[in-house]
Amino acid sequence: MNLFSPLARIRPRLALLAITAAALSAARCASAADFSEFRVIAYLPEYRAAGFETAQAQGLTDLIVFAAAAGDDGLIDMRGLQRFPWERAWQLKKETRARLILCVGGWSRSKGFPAVAADATKRKAFAASAVKICLEKRLDGVDLDWEHPKNAAEEEDYGKLLADMKTAFAPHGLMLSATVAGWQKLTDEAIASVDAIQLMSYDHGGKHSTLEDAMKDVQKLLDRGVPASRLVLGVPFYGRGITDRDRATPWREIVEKQKPAAGVDEADGLYFNGPETIRKKTRYALEKQLQGVMAWELGQDAPEPNSLLNVIETEVHKPR
Repeated sequence: MNLFSPLARIRPRLALLAITAAALSAARCASAADFSEFRVIAYLPEYRAAGFETAQAQGLTDLIVFAAAAGDDGLIDMRGLQRFPWERAWQLKKETRARLILCVGGWSRSKGFPAVAADATKRKAFAASAVKICLEKRLDGVDLDWEHPKNAAEEEDYGKLLADMKTAFAPHGLMLSATVAGWQKLTDEAIASVDAIQLMSYDHGGKHSTLEDAMKDVQKLLDRGVPASRLVLGVPFYGRGITDRDRATPWREIVEKQKPAAGVDEADGLYFNGPETIRKKTRYALEKQLQGVMAWELGQDAPEPNSLLNVIETEVHKPR
């Protein structure tokens, strides 16, 4: 092996963490991918993290830290999270036992995926890098958000990358998810390798995130063979312009400026999911026995009494 390869650079550090990893693994194996409880997930981008308070996230089962980048050298690039308040995230985990997940990718942070996924050595280095970061940052797993594989070859490579990560994660009980657009294709290998597929059922044309479109997106993946128990429905905590797609506004600003009624999803040329639509989507996910719901993103939510996260939590815990 080339001693200057990414994998060679990581292995010594992994060896130093082995004893700690072994102690943590038994607990993680029993809980990291145990989704007997309906999951309520939200992303927290690093650019929102400065104002993050644990009280905002009390209803979550999982907080996803957004986002590290895929380096084309095979390593995960954490520079975008240098100022992330890890202590507050760990405090949330202590208070609520919520899982902490690291997202790698996103629109501007996916450039390295094609080079990594196409190379067997880089795939293994990437997986080892993910394990190392999870152990050091006390994380429960990783969410990959490759936006987006461009062709069948990249889709095949993505499946191989996820399979290598599954193999590396298994001894540590770490969970693995893939976040995808409604139109995105996943190979059988990709589907078999993840604990969850998070469906970004938003940013469609026109009214970008209707209940009807969410149902169609879910059914498409179910027809593809994705088990309902591994599917997470994504909902938006923001509005997007019906004709001007470049216009996006957080829910909290919509509440402040437009004060829409609970059953209203349109105002000032924006389409959004108000409380009643969020409630219906959550109820649909429960009825379809999906693994959970995911929101993009926590910092766009409004405080009480207009919090969409609270709407989700209330619906989830409603007696049935």
